[in-house]
Amino acid sequence: MIFIRRLFLKAIQMNNQLLIFATLTLVLSSSYIIYFLEPDTFTSPFEGLWWTMTTVATVGYGDVSPTTVEGKVFAMFLYIVGIGLMTIFIGKVIDFFSIRKRLKEEGRLKVTTENHIILINWTKKAAITLDELLATFNKIHIVIIDENLNKVPVLHERVDFVRGNPADIEVLQQANLLNCKSVMIFSPDGLMTASQADGHTLLIASTLEGLGRKHKKNIYTICEVSNSNHIHAFQHVDVEEFITANDTAAHLAARSIMFNGSSEIIRQLTSNEGYDLYSIPNKQDWITFDDANKALSAKGAILISHGSDLSIINHPEKLIPKDAKLFIICNDKTYLDIIS
Repeated sequence: MIFIRRLFLKAIQMNNQLLIFATLTLVLSSSYIIYFLEPDTFTSPFEGLWWTMTTVATVGYGDVSPTTVEGKVFAMFLYIVGIGLMTIFIGKVIDFFSIRKRLKEEGRLKVTTENHIILINWTKKAAITLDELLATFNKIHIVIIDENLNKVPVLHERVDFVRGNPADIEVLQQANLLNCKSVMIFSPDGLMTASQADGHTLLIASTLEGLGRKHKKNIYTICEVSNSNHIHAFQHVDVEEFITANDTAAHLAARSIMFNGSSEIIRQLTSNEGYDLYSIPNKQDWITFDDANKALSAKGAILISHGSDLSIINHPEKLIPKDAKLFIICNDKTYLDIIS
């Protein structure tokens, strides 16, 4: 008994690679040994493997079992050593997944997904954005980076979390920045002034854009800017897009006052309710913007711009560039019909 106790203590303390090797060796060798001892009962090594697995896993179907003295003696050996070793092995596997789940929730694992969206700084607006992305796009994977959270704010199979300073290169690499689709940097909540908040956002933007240039990767970056007067500073670090929440809200309020009902139109276009804003590529049979507009109208969609260029409304005769990025307004069903 002392020998067996020491043997199990050694098995518990052995490293994972050695434990896997020992378990596989025991299972495979036992399959051949029982086949060698009782070839009439166990007609093939696979039958031996079946019996070994049902034995060490304590299932014990009883559809096949040893009948000779030698086979039964070996079975007793397997009961003592095999079941104990398999129990330790299964316990290690469960511990591995438990530890991995905890590390993932705490934001300490490296992100391995690609073409994902990165949301930097967890704020109320970031939470709304995350909900919209998950509701609208059923395949997109999202990574949240924040240094103030202790664990992932939303438990979802398509949401990962990285805890740390988003201006730290190692944290950005942990989020697999170089293989992401785009990055959204939210202005931090709190008591910061607009200048302090934008300075914090600018530091993060310059760090990730610098990392992209170093590795010759274009990082598509969108920044929330508290004060529109600071946009020129962001342009110097090659930030692609800006969202000026305060200016947008004020502009929308003025339009809603003058043209009642306009705010509801914008709300629908910026949510997953009703009609929405989508981007589609050009099609070969569309030569001019007028061609595209007529084809889209027939399907129930409205062409509004080429990229950020809204002037195509006044110039339908213009030729569509091959790499055109057309924005349309339609419902989800129409969008899926167009891209298919």
